[in-house]
Amino acid sequence: VDQPLEVVGLDGVPTGSQDGTARGRPIWMKHILIPTGGRAEFIVTTPQASVKRAAFETRAIDTGPDGDSDTARALALLTVTGKGSDAGADLPSMPPARPAPSAQLFGGLEGAQVTASRTLYFSSFSKAPRGRLHHDHATKFFITVDGQRPRLFRTDNPPAIVTTQGAVEEWTVENRTGEVHEFHMHQIHFKLMKQNGVVLRPSQRQYLDTVQVPYWTGTGPYPSVTMLMDFRGHVTGDFVYHCHILEHEDGGMMATIRVLPRP
Repeated sequence: VDQPLEVVGLDGVPTGSQDGTARGRPIWMKHILIPTGGRAEFIVTTPQASVKRAAFETRAIDTGPDGDSDTARALALLTVTGKGSDAGADLPSMPPARPAPSAQLFGGLEGAQVTASRTLYFSSFSKAPRGRLHHDHATKFFITVDGQRPRLFRTDNPPAIVTTQGAVEEWTVENRTGEVHEFHMHQIHFKLMKQNGVVLRPSQRQYLDTVQVPYWTGTGPYPSVTMLMDFRGHVTGDFVYHCHILEHEDGGMMATIRVLPRP
């Protein structure tokens, strides 16, 4: 029987801390989709003492016709020996509560003026037929700003995006390939707002630095995620964004963004 998971943090940010000042609020889930490079912090209440074996499992993931096989399997097994007890443990008094997170992190992000809107997309090129992308064929992977020419990543490439400290931008990232990709942003977090153009529920609009973009079936609109990119913090300079699947980023699916200091 699936046990409820009390999710308290995603990608290092407390869940439910929507305005940057409120304390986090746990989210109850039966399973969590953790993209490659993503992180999750959660609490599991153990089953009754009569349960002697439990498993921590990953479900099968459909990565698309061009993706890799990712089957269901047990990651860990828990075996209980001894009589067991349902009695709670005696705990010392709770330590003093810590202050709420600094308001400068994400405060007022949803209400901030959007200074730019951009569309980016994942794409790939191979001579292999669809569904056999990784079978003895070299594949090139790209992440491109819509309107620019696809380009494999090199450290000496000019930045694909230039913005300014203090900006709040809306990015929509599309997947135009037959396998999933994991959009990852260095240095800052973004707030996930929409999937396939549909506004997410408040409990789903979380601060992340990694998110999965589902694969394209070959017909219909490209799958997409839309997020608010928060450049209001102290981070400036050049850093990268990329697909966090190692084969893809090594194959060129990465680009540089430059954040200029405030004028």
